[in-house]
Amino acid sequence: MLRSQKYISAGSTMARRAMEKTEVKERAKMLQEASKIFGLAKESAFHKSSTDDYIELLSEQERLRKSYDSPDVAPKSTSVTSTIFSVIRFAGQRPREAHRLFQDAEYLAKKFRVPEKRLWHAKVRAFAESGQWANLRNLADSRAKPPIGFKPFALAAIKGQQGVVEVMRYVEKIGSSEDRYELFCEAGLWKRALEEATKLQDGRRIMHVRSLATSPDVQQLCDELVGRLGA
Repeated sequence: MLRSQKYISAGSTMARRAMEKTEVKERAKMLQEASKIFGLAKESAFHKSSTDDYIELLSEQERLRKSYDSPDVAPKSTSVTSTIFSVIRFAGQRPREAHRLFQDAEYLAKKFRVPEKRLWHAKVRAFAESGQWANLRNLADSRAKPPIGFKPFALAAIKGQQGVVEVMRYVEKIGSSEDRYELFCEAGLWKRALEEATKLQDGRRIMHVRSLATSPDVQQLCDELVGRLGA
């Protein structure tokens, strides 16, 4: 047991030193040494596996940078998910190469066993942040029931300051009145938010809208709706 702890400690020290290196080749070489040390004990099998995965990620990042002749496609990162995000976001800069970039993203997700929901969240965020709204719509339409639901799509459209039509494209597919209410509030669509609050028979939500809305008409409507609930 003590010997195993020594291997874990020695491997971890080597790995930390590797992370201080800015050159990819140098970092990878030292990480390979750390992996060898971790491989000397059964108890450090997880450490070895994680180190090997990161070495593979470094290799893939370098391949992508060379393939697309740009550091932006895969900035230096220790995260597979952030690398996939960068690849998809880069399609906003290189729309003619979007199909190949999306294939590379799927390849990385499969190779590193990225959970489906995590992959979908990365895609939604990447499409929204790079203004790829058509691709966001295509993603939403690719499944009758996306694994992450339609709420992240609606939030992305709202935060991306898309129009009401674009926001409603996703909100209309959400069945929960609680979620619809929350999204309408986020979008500042007060009358629609009140419709959902009324369905829920929730005076607290109605008064919340009243506290946020600046329109006298909306405030008056809130007072009327609360009055009806109390009747």
